[in-house]
Amino acid sequence: MKSYFTLSVIIISFIFLTGMGELGGSAPVDKIPIPKKDFKVVVVDREGVRTSLSEFSHEGKIVIAGKRGSANVAIPFETISQVELKSLEGNEAMVAVSLREAKNYEVKVDKKSKFYGKAEFGTFQIEIKDLKLITFHP
Repeated sequence: MKSYFTLSVIIISFIFLTGMGELGGSAPVDKIPIPKKDFKVVVVDREGVRTSLSEFSHEGKIVIAGKRGSANVAIPFETISQVELKSLEGNEAMVAVSLREAKNYEVKVDKKSKFYGKAEFGTFQIEIKDLKLITFHP
């Protein structure tokens, strides 16, 4: 009976400890998710620094995901020409998404969500709250 208890404690501890790997840390700066399609963009951060990127993604996906009013939305990168940070409020960032067909939408996104990409000097990660502008290449 004691061996079953010991084995149970070991298994539960193992499951708990292996699940803690993502707690409190950030993604390694030299690793980025590789998206299904290669999008090329120019990112301008809040300090005005411009960076050209390839393999661009939002949290590893090729959509801007957030809220428009009460609805959850995902706007595919294929349709986007530009994304501009408008404001920060609480845990959210309001971004203006300009589509290629000359339509604009405002979307609320988690201000700590990240964009990833590859620059000529290496990998690139930036939280939405630190952005100013993203311009998508056609």
